[in-house]
Amino acid sequence: MDDELLQAMKALENARAELPRQAIDRYKESVGFKEGMKRMGRVTYKYGYRVVLARFHALHPNSEVEEEPFTIHPEDDLVPMERQ
Repeated sequence: MDDELLQAMKALENARAELPRQAIDRYKESVGFKEGMKRMGRVTYKYGYRVVLARFHALHPNSEVEEEPFTIHPEDDLVPMERQ
């Protein structure tokens, strides 16, 4: 009887430890998580670009950069985009 109770308690502890891992794995497989990671990558890239641009201007004050790549152009709205 005690052995069965001990085994049941161990099984319950293992299940409690496994459930959060399964929930995290399911969340990471979700579309929302993947889209969020893409957005975060774009934000990081844009911020990094601005930092590099500021350093460039500090080191080379007389130089110019032709165009900021994140400028929104009206003709870009006509380009079809596929979503996954």
